[in-house]
Amino acid sequence: MSEPDSPLFAGFDAHPALQELRVRAERRRLSAQSLPPNMPDDVQRLVQELQVHQIELEMQYEELLLAQTEAETSRARYIDLYEFAPIGYCTVAPDGTLQQLNLRACELLGSVRQRLVGRRLALFVPLAGRVAFADFLAQVQQQHTRQTITLEMRRDDGQAIYVRLEGVAATDGAGHPSIRLALADVTEQHRARQALELSERRFRILFEQNQDGMLLMRDNRFVDCNPAALQLLGLTSKEQLLGQSGAAFSPERQPTGQRSDVLAQYYWEVTLRRGYCRFEWCRLRASGEEFWEDILLTAVPEAQGTIVHAAWRDITTEKQATARVRASEERLNMALEASGTGIWSIDSTTSELYCDARAQQIFGLAPASQPTPLRVLQDALHPDDRRCVLEALGKALQKKIPLDLEHRIVQPDGSIRYVSAVGRLLHDEQGNPLRFVGLVRDITAGHEEQAELTYKNRLLEHILAHLPVVLIRLAPSGEYLEMMGNGLRRLQLQDNELVGQNIYALYPQLTEPAQRLLDQHKPVTFTGTTQQPEPPVYFQNYGFFDEQRQQGVVFAIDVTAAEESRRQLQQEKEFTQNLLNNTVDAVAAVDLDLRVTAWNAQIATLLGRSEAEALGCPLAEVLPGFARDPQILALLHRTLAGEATQQLNWQATPQLMYFDLNFVPLRTLGAISGVLLLARDVTERNALLAETNRLKLRQQQEVLSAILTTQEEERRRIAEGLHNGVGQLLYATKLHLDNLPPSQPGQASQKLLSEAIRATRTISFELTPSILEDFGLKMALRELVKRIPANTLDVDLNFSGLEEKLPPLLDIAVYRIMQELLSNVMKHAHAREVFVQVARADDHLHLSVEDDGVGFDAGQMKKAKGIGLPGICTRVELLGGTFTLRTHPGKGTTVTIQLPLAP
Repeated sequence: MSEPDSPLFAGFDAHPALQELRVRAERRRLSAQSLPPNMPDDVQRLVQELQVHQIELEMQYEELLLAQTEAETSRARYIDLYEFAPIGYCTVAPDGTLQQLNLRACELLGSVRQRLVGRRLALFVPLAGRVAFADFLAQVQQQHTRQTITLEMRRDDGQAIYVRLEGVAATDGAGHPSIRLALADVTEQHRARQALELSERRFRILFEQNQDGMLLMRDNRFVDCNPAALQLLGLTSKEQLLGQSGAAFSPERQPTGQRSDVLAQYYWEVTLRRGYCRFEWCRLRASGEEFWEDILLTAVPEAQGTIVHAAWRDITTEKQATARVRASEERLNMALEASGTGIWSIDSTTSELYCDARAQQIFGLAPASQPTPLRVLQDALHPDDRRCVLEALGKALQKKIPLDLEHRIVQPDGSIRYVSAVGRLLHDEQGNPLRFVGLVRDITAGHEEQAELTYKNRLLEHILAHLPVVLIRLAPSGEYLEMMGNGLRRLQLQDNELVGQNIYALYPQLTEPAQRLLDQHKPVTFTGTTQQPEPPVYFQNYGFFDEQRQQGVVFAIDVTAAEESRRQLQQEKEFTQNLLNNTVDAVAAVDLDLRVTAWNAQIATLLGRSEAEALGCPLAEVLPGFARDPQILALLHRTLAGEATQQLNWQATPQLMYFDLNFVPLRTLGAISGVLLLARDVTERNALLAETNRLKLRQQQEVLSAILTTQEEERRRIAEGLHNGVGQLLYATKLHLDNLPPSQPGQASQKLLSEAIRATRTISFELTPSILEDFGLKMALRELVKRIPANTLDVDLNFSGLEEKLPPLLDIAVYRIMQELLSNVMKHAHAREVFVQVARADDHLHLSVEDDGVGFDAGQMKKAKGIGLPGICTRVELLGGTFTLRTHPGKGTTVTIQLPLAP
């Protein structure tokens, strides 16, 4: 058969030929019908058969023409598809020699067909891949199934490409074996896959080798983690963590008081909503040890949902360092406050003085938050000290040496204070002076103490000179270093007459106490006597060893007269017994069986039972109140065991009297023999103490009034400063921006300024609500409630009996209390609705705030770090009122306060 492009078939159309053939066949049929009638039947039948046969041949010829036309059309289409296909097609011999290839294959190999046919396809494969290519061709021929391989190939111009080859075994027209290959350019896919693999490898390296904990989470549960995360938790394998929730290995509640599982779910939802979330978290290691971590959650969308990448960084050390710094600052502030020390500094450039509040108070300067000129301090210096202070300061600045001096300050009221100032010059990294920083401390008390000490030294000298006492200083060897005092005159000795002599040689009877003092360094108290002169002289001695000077110090008092009086005291023992019977305390004694052994006149009078009637009787009989009080009986038994006990403010019924009871064990020859009971009537004292407490409470209320007044004045001053100063400046700035040409930055600045103006007004109102003074408590509370967004909290405010104006102090206190309670509800309660009741009844004001929030454990209020509720309790207590709190986790909170209208 001729080639498709042969001129024999060029432009041939089979349909007109078929039509013409049918026309001729019809004519012949008609011509056959027009044969002469006398024609024999055999001839006519033969002519008709020949005509039919001719028509059949012509019809078969027509069908052949149609089949040839369709075949040529299909071949032309195949040639187009083959040549212009986007996939390279080629036929190679079993040894890889190119026999036939289409245009796309030529384009992939970078050459024309004439130069490629006859070349081996393996030449376009780098050496490293030729073995794999040869194996691929061998598998295609051996297995007779479609085989696929992806190879790096080099075009004729040397450019590298990646090609996916699909091959199948075939034979040519002569029956010789060949291989048909399809070549697809996958360079971009290969590069993308390499980039993806590189990215995955890098991510895996970063994930696995990162020193911070790296985790993957799905549905708020861990699905993967790196070794660092396991190390943070103290785990040994991933199986211990994977599948756990985000709150795993956490305390039940975070330090903020929130449940860990609820808070973890909240952070998960924030991450899904915003795409990321960063927060600090307290977690537990497997050993139970707490540690802090900084967590960054990042949401990564996937086809199957969202996976969250979590990065954990251990910040326990930083937290501890911050806590240590905070504790150090607190200790510093406590030390400064305890020592009464203030901080001051002088700017080297502007010569302006900055002082903290304590330094301002010490220097007698007016309170100010801004630096003040140095001359203000110069004016406060005492005129006699001003020159030397300025010279010392100038010398310290010039020579860069520390400053350390004491001088006087003249206070605004004219009083003079002594201060101690120290400081030094600070420099920057280049050595340029920055500022002079120092400390100042009021040493007036120390100066006065020094003066007092000087006075006492003079007083001691007068005592030694005029009273019968002796001051002795001894060396460790017993040698007298000093011995002086008027008491020596009774011994006919002068001051320091025995210096250089030894106490052991002069007074051997004092060897034992002297050794305890000088050798053992123990304090001693003893009575010494001398035989000469007559009569004997007695000294009561007290001595201690001065470790700093390594010497003993003895202070001796002439007690000769006291010793002579001892005999007289012995004679007065009987008088003492009589005195016991006449003491104001009720005194009784019992033996081990709790039978009365002593009974003084006072207890006889109180109980109406004489000493004779009480002695020998059981204590439960003469004091029935004791028998009914188990606490008193327990004290008696403890006293019998050797322990001195007491019971204060014991109430005796039915007399309604109060006694302080003291139980003292009585010993005979070192053994417990009974109990001494001392009872003092303190009924009148308790009444006086109650009255004193009432007066003290009134004083505290007066102090509270002064404090609240001062606070409100300071808040009013700050509010006026914000409104008239900062607010006006912000408004002027906004007006200036309004006059500028419109621009996007300008509009953003105007929006920020509007927010700043609105925030300034809000702060000014919260600091000092003028509506409280102008319209009273009811309108002020309504305005306070109006400022709470309705979509945040629904407040139901009710009043009762507030027609009359309340005292100003009570107005302010109630407003501040309500302000703090509503603030706590908005910040912590997570409530939807709160009911507020303010009612006046009789002589009290009743306040009630009830919310439907989350509530809390009331027992934890004392451990709370905030000052909200404790501050309200203190304020209510000082106002003489009562504070009641009813709350339970998950059941809301109710605060009830009752305040007296009159102090």
